[in-house]
Amino acid sequence: MAFFQRNVALLLVVVAAVCIELHQGMYVVGRCKCPKVQKVPRINVSDFEVIEKSPSCDNTEVILTSVKPDNSTEQICVDPSTKVAQGFQKCWDRIQKDASRKMECIERKRKAETRSSDD
Repeated sequence: MAFFQRNVALLLVVVAAVCIELHQGMYVVGRCKCPKVQKVPRINVSDFEVIEKSPSCDNTEVILTSVKPDNSTEQICVDPSTKVAQGFQKCWDRIQKDASRKMECIERKRKAETRSSDD
């Protein structure tokens, strides 16, 4: 009898482990944060987010938070192939994805914009 109970318990543990693995590895199509992207003109960026490709989204996503003239904010999904988005992606990699150093990337972009407008 003890042999049978041990086998049943072992079987239940194996089934539970398989169920957990299948649930965690589930592929969900269309779970990108940015359903539509845009090419943006110069904006006042106060924050950004780079979301790399994942099992649930085939795209690298760049989301910029801009400050409007009325001091409200707006999140904009930017086309990752644009210069602005690529600049933020490169800077994000350069700071080794350290969220506490995001302002370095934002300040760098602002300095680049002021230099180009002075020309």
